[in-house]
Amino acid sequence: MQLRFPGTPDGFEQGFVRLCRALDDEHLKLAARTRYNIELVFEEIVGNIVRYGAPRGGELHIDVSLEIGGNRIKIVFEDDGIPFDPCGLGDAPALKTLSDAPDGGFGLKLVRHAANSMQYERTARQRNRLVVTLEHC
Repeated sequence: MQLRFPGTPDGFEQGFVRLCRALDDEHLKLAARTRYNIELVFEEIVGNIVRYGAPRGGELHIDVSLEIGGNRIKIVFEDDGIPFDPCGLGDAPALKTLSDAPDGGFGLKLVRHAANSMQYERTARQRNRLVVTLEHC
């Protein structure tokens, strides 16, 4: 499956709807947990790209591919935004109280929990490329 959409809130919505329609295919036979993890990873990664990836005043384009084979699912996110390596960030420290929690910062932790692996590279074409691998249950 290949998706291409603009890095805007409307583009995000269109991409998510197309992803969900593709995941509805009965031939995929996805377990509820697997589908949830695919949708979670898509929402968190694409949401971050849309919110933070566009250069000032610039447009952003996002490509997402999904491959399901055996017991692995590979999701590849590519965008032409500013360089950002989510794999280089550590998890936020544990909080003692909810009032200590900053706004945001937990999405990547959720993605890391759902994923078996994450690999980032800045391509020769100056694009961010993030590969997230999930287990197919």
